[in-house]
Amino acid sequence: MNNPGDKDFGVEYLSLKAANDQLRERGKQWLWSALDVICSEISRELGAQNNQSLQVGRQEWQFKVENSMMVGERFGARFREKTLVVEVGWPREPQHGFVPDRGLARARIGLSQNVMLEAQTVAELILNRRDNGEPAWRFIKNKKLGEVVTESRLREYLNLVVAA
Repeated sequence: MNNPGDKDFGVEYLSLKAANDQLRERGKQWLWSALDVICSEISRELGAQNNQSLQVGRQEWQFKVENSMMVGERFGARFREKTLVVEVGWPREPQHGFVPDRGLARARIGLSQNVMLEAQTVAELILNRRDNGEPAWRFIKNKKLGEVVTESRLREYLNLVVAA
């Protein structure tokens, strides 16, 4: 039996989902843009020093956070044998579960010391709304929110890849 309120719930849910998806995309694009800018700066510096640059790329990707599947993209930056990997995603289908810790999306930063080794997670991020409703990435550790992710903090991770 249909409830008159069911239709309103469906419309409300779809409206909320669309708004959240917009925030997720904006958060993901901020992260990718920041990484692109930083990688370009580092490549210019490396080129001036020794005529080398970072190898960068992105691909579609999925990863698990707790029991949920995050669907999105993976970014990689490699210099010599070291690689920095940044994974970003959120559940897309009901069977994927939900974003743990009440976030809009999750991300992980990983570092591999050798191209033959899988990247080890060095930081976890969560996308939340700020008080003004804007999306912001924050570090998360042991289910506790940390500082807001900034370009300078991202550069610290990329500097690990180019460090001798």
